[in-house]
Amino acid sequence: MSGAQSPPSATAHRPSAARRRGALLRAATEIVGEAGTSAATHRAIASRAGVPLATTSYFFASINELLEEATRTFTAARATELALVATQIPRGASPDEIAAIFAAALLTGDRASELAQIEAYLHAARESGLREPVAEAMGGFEAVAEAALTAAGACRAAEGARVFVALADGFVLQHLARPRPDDEAVLRDALRAMFVAFAMTAEERAAWDWRFAQSVAAPSVAPPAKPAR
Repeated sequence: MSGAQSPPSATAHRPSAARRRGALLRAATEIVGEAGTSAATHRAIASRAGVPLATTSYFFASINELLEEATRTFTAARATELALVATQIPRGASPDEIAAIFAAALLTGDRASELAQIEAYLHAARESGLREPVAEAMGGFEAVAEAALTAAGACRAAEGARVFVALADGFVLQHLARPRPDDEAVLRDALRAMFVAFAMTAEERAAWDWRFAQSVAAPSVAPPAKPAR
C-alpha cells in the first residue's frame, strides 16, 4: 500500500458542521433576546458565532429560516427541560409541592432564551413568519403543563394546560421586566390555585359558583350554619 492518505470523508466534517450550525442558532437566540428580531442579521449572527459570513447562507436559505430554526431549537430545549422536571415529581406529591417545583423551574430558565421566546411571540403576532414554530413551541409547553396538572390530580388537565402556559409566560415576562424578591412565592401560589381549580369536578365548580353568587347578592349575610348532629 502506498503512503498517500485518503481524503477526509464527509463524516469527518459532520461534528464540525454541527458545531458551526449550533453556534449560529445560539447566536441568533442571544441577539434576538438582547435586541429583537430586527437586529438578527446575517452579519451580526455570524460575528457573534465566530464564523465566516458565508456560513449563514451555507446552512440556511434565508434569515427567516435561520430564525425559525433557532426558535424551534431553543423552545424545544426548554420544553425538554420542563418535561424532565415533570417526570421527576415524586409520586403522591401535593399540589403545593408541585407548584413549588414548577415555580422554581420557570424562573430559573436561561435569560437569553426566555427573552428570545418573548420576542418570537411578538414577531409572530405582527407577521406570519414565525407563527408555525411559535405554535409548535406552545404545543410542547402545553404537553408539559398537562403532565404537571395530571400529576397534581387535575381531572381537566388538557383543558387547563393552555391556561398554565399563558400564566407561566405572562409571569416570566413580568419577572424579566421587574424582578421582585417574592416572585417565586407568588408564582407558586398562583400555580397552586390553578391546580386546585382544574382539579374540581363539575359538581364542585357548581357549588363554588353558587357560593360566589350568594356572596355577590348579599355580601353581608353569613352563610347558614350547618345543623348540629
